[in-house]
Amino acid sequence: MFLSKLLAAADHPYLMGVGGRKKNNSPASMQGLTVKSLKHHVALQPLFIIMGAGVLFVAAYVGRLARKSTDVNWSKMKDPVDPMSVYENKQFKMFNVGGVDHSNLSTKRNEPNYRA
Repeated sequence: MFLSKLLAAADHPYLMGVGGRKKNNSPASMQGLTVKSLKHHVALQPLFIIMGAGVLFVAAYVGRLARKSTDVNWSKMKDPVDPMSVYENKQFKMFNVGGVDHSNLSTKRNEPNYRA
């Protein structure tokens, strides 16, 4: 009963009719979301540029995490040592703050050899 009333309310004229919410909230009618209105509102232009750059940076960083991090395994091998051996003696963090040489780090740490 309650669900049917709720679904019937979505067909009310104040939502879909002339001057309704759906028509008033369309992206074409909102100022700042079209190129014409963005040229008129000069103060919104830096906001769009900064937000666009932020979105691009986040997308690039998530892509980098998916490709280079040890948390994501793209190969479907049953033995977990084979895919993780790719990261042996490699730096996969973004910044090397301590200046650590990763080329022979696993031998310095006396890392166990699970293959033997």
